[in-house]
Amino acid sequence: MDNKLDVMPLMTDQMKAVVRKQKELVEDAFATDVGYDEMRANYIKERRFWNEGGPVMSSTEEMALEGPAGPFRVRLYRPTASVEARPAIVYIHGGGFVVGNCDTHDRVCRLIAAGTDAVVVSVDYHLSPESKFPTNIRECALAARHIHEHGAELGIDGDDISLAGDSGGAVLSMATNLWLRDEVGDNAYVKALLLYYGYYGLRDSCSRRLFGSSIDGLSKEDLAYYDSCWIGDLTDEALGSPYYDMLSNDLKTSMPGCYIASAGLDPLRDDSACLHAILDEMGVPNVYENFEGVLHAYIHHTRMLDEANVCIEHSVDFWKRRHEFA
Repeated sequence: MDNKLDVMPLMTDQMKAVVRKQKELVEDAFATDVGYDEMRANYIKERRFWNEGGPVMSSTEEMALEGPAGPFRVRLYRPTASVEARPAIVYIHGGGFVVGNCDTHDRVCRLIAAGTDAVVVSVDYHLSPESKFPTNIRECALAARHIHEHGAELGIDGDDISLAGDSGGAVLSMATNLWLRDEVGDNAYVKALLLYYGYYGLRDSCSRRLFGSSIDGLSKEDLAYYDSCWIGDLTDEALGSPYYDMLSNDLKTSMPGCYIASAGLDPLRDDSACLHAILDEMGVPNVYENFEGVLHAYIHHTRMLDEANVCIEHSVDFWKRRHEFA
């Protein structure tokens, strides 16, 4: 028996308005029982409204990189024209590893670029289930290394790179940092992580017991579906990987400062709280903010939701102080 809380009366008025708007845009937008082709189409359709408006970039360009699953694209957002090399933020989109692309996270990337005056590099990694763990981690690591090694050609300071991502993108951001450190042997150029409501290895928690439903598409069955698409067979060995159960990895050695955000009504909330507690214990600089009364994926809703704008503003402020934590 599930003893889930009824989240509707716990939401802010703005969050309730967002939920109504989502239903207006696409009924059952987050259903996972319709096949991933329809899931992707629904996600793109629902996100179109939330990506309208926002900051205008000086330029936006795309380039292709060759990875372990073939070519994939990255999109570079330049908020201002500058002859000086700018720092870069590699943004990894969410969507449970199954849905999403550069377009579905366009406004978020533009907001971060405008706030930081950094070049934001959005990674359009191969989706699951076609691409299995850890292929997309390797792709994101390859993108970060490419920016590091070829920064001068791109007008980027290749020694000042940060990683950012929401939901599954936060998972991939943390995993990419650890992969660069442990598998590649160098993550010294990663100066900060901006992690919006990710999960880092908990298989059960208070928040997973209390939250998650068809409203946000994060029921227990939905979460298992996303993991099965990404990981495959959910064996103890697979889920014990240090790039899945990252809370059991070394979170002290060569760790950049982290901004960690969670949602108060999110089944994944406690992963962020646990990550924050471990980083505090390890002496790793971090800021943790839990935004009450909102659901998972809230940073997309800057057109209607105050918490989304505050979260992005605070993460930008943290990024601006990243060198204090070196």
